[in-house]
Amino acid sequence: MRRGLVLNLVSNVVFFVAGYAIHFFLGNTMPAASYGIVGTIMTVLDFEYMFLSNGARQSLAKEISMRRYDVGDVIRKSILFQLVLVAVFFCINFFGAPLFGVVLNDPSLAIYFRIAAFLVPANGMFVLLLGINDGIQRFSTSALLNTIYPIAKLSVIPLILFVFQNDPVAGMEIGYLLALLFSIALGCISLIRHRKELIFKGNATIPFRTIAHNTLSFSIFFIMVSLVLSMDTLIVKSVVEPAAMAGYYTGAVNFGKLSYYLMTAFFTIILPVVANAIGRNDVHKAIERVKQFITMIVSLILPIPVVVSASSASLLVSFYHPAYAVAADTLSFLSLSSFFMGMTVLLNMVHTSFSSNRFSDFLSICSLVVVIPIFIVTAKFGGITHIALASMMCTAVTMVISYLVVMRKTGNVITRKALIAIVSNIILWVVVRILFKVFGIEELAEIALVYAVIYAVYVALMLSTHVVSIPKDLLPGFRKQADSRDTHGTLD
Repeated sequence: MRRGLVLNLVSNVVFFVAGYAIHFFLGNTMPAASYGIVGTIMTVLDFEYMFLSNGARQSLAKEISMRRYDVGDVIRKSILFQLVLVAVFFCINFFGAPLFGVVLNDPSLAIYFRIAAFLVPANGMFVLLLGINDGIQRFSTSALLNTIYPIAKLSVIPLILFVFQNDPVAGMEIGYLLALLFSIALGCISLIRHRKELIFKGNATIPFRTIAHNTLSFSIFFIMVSLVLSMDTLIVKSVVEPAAMAGYYTGAVNFGKLSYYLMTAFFTIILPVVANAIGRNDVHKAIERVKQFITMIVSLILPIPVVVSASSASLLVSFYHPAYAVAADTLSFLSLSSFFMGMTVLLNMVHTSFSSNRFSDFLSICSLVVVIPIFIVTAKFGGITHIALASMMCTAVTMVISYLVVMRKTGNVITRKALIAIVSNIILWVVVRILFKVFGIEELAEIALVYAVIYAVYVALMLSTHVVSIPKDLLPGFRKQADSRDTHGTLD
């Protein structure tokens, strides 16, 4: 389990580094108008991917892990429902391409939306492969595919330089499509090699409506999360004056979301791990896994937003310029807000493993109804600091509510070690705040070095006090024995 978790964290880092590298290249080689087209198409596709990615992957992983139904039937019906969703978005992009051009006041967009339409089915099939691997507990394979895909996306660079010099936008889209097809081919080969792990003849076939409900519920929940994490930026742009405040807020958001992105590695693993234990009627093991995850998160992930929050002014000034110091408190709040949202998602994954998706559905609707008006009011009357504070308070409330609901199913899952880690992070915040106030560190290289030293000392302290431990399967290196597992799937 821990090996798979580490590999998923690595794959997330590779994904973001590759993404930044591609955008750095595109932004510096494309005309501004072409780069604007890329941004427009990616924005539309990102919204469509919300429906196609998290919902199908999490639903498939849960049902395969629990082994309540015939696995082959689960996979077939998941593919069928995913194809329905894919067909809808393909038609919107391909046949609605001229309309996109009219609405966005750029007729040249039509051809690019038609090409982008083919990215939708490729992405839809790719996430199904990830969900199947998650379901059979092959987390290292999922991580490998998630690492290969962004690296393969770098193919857009030679494509644009040598093949599509006169049409770099088309080169970017075709490069992304080739990367997806290559990753899908590797994923299919891997599944064929390990097809025996997919054999489980349950006594019942899964109702198609169950597949549809699970997929849409997960999709809606993650769309809610995305809106809560990004809606504040749009509201600031709309109601806060002067206009420069939107830029300062964006700068804070770029660093504030770091902890949430790192925690997505945990979202990928916790649902199938806990669901697998429950499917085997081993509730005790499921609860122990939840405790382990929470302890690891507050020990290894929480210090990152804590340090960023405590040193927000220095970080913004060093990365941008002194004017961004106005967003220091904003970043302090947003950094913790993203962590609270990450914990909310994780706790909802746990609850879904033990029960239905109804609580997540209810939380999604209530959050959107309550949070957006609060954001608008606080931004209008309090500016960027107050909307960030409101974001932190709202996500903290959703986290606490989610924990209380989970506790009804599992009992208290915050262990003594987790409490020690939480208290240590509070102390860490105070120490870092004083350190940066006293020494006035404002050079980016110095800040990076200080961050590395602080984190290393903190982790060493957690290890020496046995709050966390180094996984045994990581000590000798990433060896092949972690890939050998029984039919039920040994956690890797």
